[in-house]
Amino acid sequence: MSTLAATRFGRAAARLDEIKPSPIRMIFDKAAALDAAGEKVYHFEIGRPDFDTPNVAKGAVAASLGRGEVHYGPNAGTADLRAAIADYLMSRRGTSYDPASEVLVTIGANEAVFLALMAFCGPGDEVIVPVPAWAHYQSCIRLTGATPVPVPLKADADFSLDLDAIEAAITDRTRMVIICTPNNPTGGVASQAEIERLSQILEPTDSLLMSDEIYADLVYEDAAHISPAAVNNLRERTLVIGGFAKAFAMDGWRLGWLAGPHELITPALRVRQYTTVCPPTFLQPGAAAALRHARAEAEAMRREFEDRRRAGLEILTGVPGVSVSKPDGAFYFYLTYSPLIAEPAEQLAMRLLEEQKVAVVPGTAFDPDGGKHSIRISYACHIDDLTEGLRRIVQTLTTTPPEGALQ
Repeated sequence: MSTLAATRFGRAAARLDEIKPSPIRMIFDKAAALDAAGEKVYHFEIGRPDFDTPNVAKGAVAASLGRGEVHYGPNAGTADLRAAIADYLMSRRGTSYDPASEVLVTIGANEAVFLALMAFCGPGDEVIVPVPAWAHYQSCIRLTGATPVPVPLKADADFSLDLDAIEAAITDRTRMVIICTPNNPTGGVASQAEIERLSQILEPTDSLLMSDEIYADLVYEDAAHISPAAVNNLRERTLVIGGFAKAFAMDGWRLGWLAGPHELITPALRVRQYTTVCPPTFLQPGAAAALRHARAEAEAMRREFEDRRRAGLEILTGVPGVSVSKPDGAFYFYLTYSPLIAEPAEQLAMRLLEEQKVAVVPGTAFDPDGGKHSIRISYACHIDDLTEGLRRIVQTLTTTPPEGALQ
């Protein structure tokens, strides 16, 4: 019987026993309560751009509503949006997909992850997840009945992909390997050489590869995003996740995509038919307009993130007892600190929120075992808020250690 059972009629399914509430949302809700009480909160907890959606996307939605496009649409998404996604992936990633059979429009990138896992994973299967990683991967894996296999990455190697560790973790039960590049929470970007080595590791196996590329347009300086689907023979086994939330500031629109060979998309589409049915019809012209006509706005946002990244690194680099990996992509700093200077991350996150009004996410949200003295900081906020909030974090970490820190 599920340990979540509360009443005779309120028994939750046993599969939810291992599914914990999102730590990100817990911090977000507490920070929102402070906002509602009139407090000034420095929001570093949520992974959403602080920009507005490009006007060309809004206008396309208004026109769609004006045309009365408010009814059910195709299960896989409209033909026009699937064509726009396929064109985008070819021009930006160098990957070719048939929009009619190899692109599925999803309700956010999160649904794309869930559909892919539900379509191919179940009891007895294992899914390898390099950690730290977005918590949804492991929770969605458990919901399918499969077993997540976390592979810890090393802080002293800037949390780069540990290909030897991934290879060692593969067994005859490995159904899928998940990578996210640029990475959430570290901002790390996998290199061409790393992707090629991963291709060699997977070659003798039947394992699928999920490539979460939601941050692919947010890379900085000399870094370049490499899609595994464009490398060697990985395309035939790769499911590509993408979306509009990060690069186009369309997180509330809840639109994304799943792309891959027809043989991999068809089972995911079957799951979609019996869950969410189809994405909202009138929103899809806006998403297509963003892909086709909002590249300048997206680039302006990327440059602003790059400026914030530079300013944040100036504040965080060189702080005694603190290490921050240099993020080549996304919009996060993943900060690791000595247990001698502060309490474990969950307590530190609450103290920062209560005393400094700074909302961060404890590293245990991304790595329950290895993230106990790490926090994720989102720099998707105004640069003035970023610098002041980081100043408060540094002040907290460089003052007298509180009770709970190792002495």
